[in-house]
Amino acid sequence: MSRIFIIIGAGMGTPDTLTGEARRALDTADAVLATARLAALHPRAMVCPFGELAARAVQAEGGTVAVLVSGDVGFFSAAARLCAQLAPHGEVRLVCGLSSLQYFCAKVGVPYDDVCVRSLHGRAGSILGAVSYHKKVFVLTGGAQNAQTVCRALTDAGLGGLTVHLGENLGMETERIVYGTAAELAAQSCGDLAVLLIENPDAVNAAEPLRDAMFTRAKVPMTKEEVRWTACGRLSVQPGDTVWDVGAGTGAMTLELARRACDGVVYAVECKPDALDLLAENRRKLGGYNVQIVAGRAPEALETLPAPDCVFVGGSGGELRHILELAKAKNPAVRVVVTAIALETLEEARRALTELGFANIEVSQLAATRGKAVGPYTMLTALNPVFLLSGGGQDAE
Repeated sequence: MSRIFIIIGAGMGTPDTLTGEARRALDTADAVLATARLAALHPRAMVCPFGELAARAVQAEGGTVAVLVSGDVGFFSAAARLCAQLAPHGEVRLVCGLSSLQYFCAKVGVPYDDVCVRSLHGRAGSILGAVSYHKKVFVLTGGAQNAQTVCRALTDAGLGGLTVHLGENLGMETERIVYGTAAELAAQSCGDLAVLLIENPDAVNAAEPLRDAMFTRAKVPMTKEEVRWTACGRLSVQPGDTVWDVGAGTGAMTLELARRACDGVVYAVECKPDALDLLAENRRKLGGYNVQIVAGRAPEALETLPAPDCVFVGGSGGELRHILELAKAKNPAVRVVVTAIALETLEEARRALTELGFANIEVSQLAATRGKAVGPYTMLTALNPVFLLSGGGQDAE
């Protein structure tokens, strides 16, 4: 006999948030399985620990077995895992349910067609990048990353004034929906499971390239935009990457990297006090709160940082080889780009990359020229030539 398994989204786990299609599927199923919280939704539901749902569904009698899961089957749901476990034993069908995103945004009166969605429930990671580059961010929280912890992280990053909506026990009699600033909610206790909707009207566009004129500079050296854009391409920065910017200076390269690693973290390592001040100012000015400023000298300041996916070295203080060696020790597949103006630095970087066993080593020289208006004419002015050395990742086949 061919078996049919129906995985049903139970919405908020209440009768009011169960769809008509879900009710019909439950009523016509030969057997219904659910965890203790969801079993109350149907009189024939058999209570089953979550970890045993698939095995019990396979063992259940009858041709059609329904399994209840919370929320919607396509929104951070257990349905995907259950599908994989049940597929070898019969046909699997999905019945959608009301998601916490839909329910909560309706409750607080905020459209969700432009919301950035992230989950920190039982996961590592940070939403500082998402909040930096999106005006509205919906977050599922729980475990070590509960709502209070997330609001504290926002406050510590300088975003304590953002408006945050918090929802607990959605759809239940104990439902609690409050709003305030991130700093205010960081001071309140909250349940283990909650959702947040964070609004940042000053969020910046991560796809917009940063121009030199956008930065506050003073007398601190800055990597020019033509070099930054090429270097970011060479590094192949991915949205969730962990990035080191060693010798961050004004933060020009740092913030360029941060926009590309929009769901990751960029560690900006700098030892000069005046540069650190400018770096902090430019981070506030240009909205890259997924940047963590590390005051100290490399390589010592790098020792406690997490393993990088890519590293940009704009200034090494004479410790280039040690910096590259440490990065490769933490991640053998790390991607690196080193800039050099002096021929001596060029040779030092080439030798270090080769001797440390970096793969796919490439050397480029950039000589950009900019037009400058002089009366009715445009005069071309050359910038200092810069060498880019890159390497890392997997060996080419």
